[in-house]
Amino acid sequence: MLRFVKPGFGTILPEDARAHEEWIAELTEHDYVVEGWHCDLSTGIFSIGETARRIHALEQSPCGLLDIIRGYEDDHRKVVLNILEEATAAASSFYYCTTIVHEDGSAGPLYCIGTSTIDTATAAGRMRGVFAFSAPER
Repeated sequence: MLRFVKPGFGTILPEDARAHEEWIAELTEHDYVVEGWHCDLSTGIFSIGETARRIHALEQSPCGLLDIIRGYEDDHRKVVLNILEEATAAASSFYYCTTIVHEDGSAGPLYCIGTSTIDTATAAGRMRGVFAFSAPER
């Protein structure tokens, strides 16, 4: 498990490329599958990768935020919603960790690291980042 965060925890900082890069570097030092995602804030639609879609038990991508967090533990959903709400209000770097239950009933940590950019003149913006999760057993 990553040393900087436990399931049910997250943080948000002003947009900081160094923090974002350090968090990603720590993930890549471990045996995690890392997959990108992005969200257009004007529509609220997320585009996620095939593995993340499977981990989240989603039939399709693009999808909405509520589709993504549906499989998270109840008390973790509040943390995630608060972080993402703050990230849509101001350019930010953020991460969170939750526990997600897989189709086979097993559970494992899911990490999300992201950034948001906001154009205050047009109120348009974008979030992008990565999901990271334990490599599937072979």
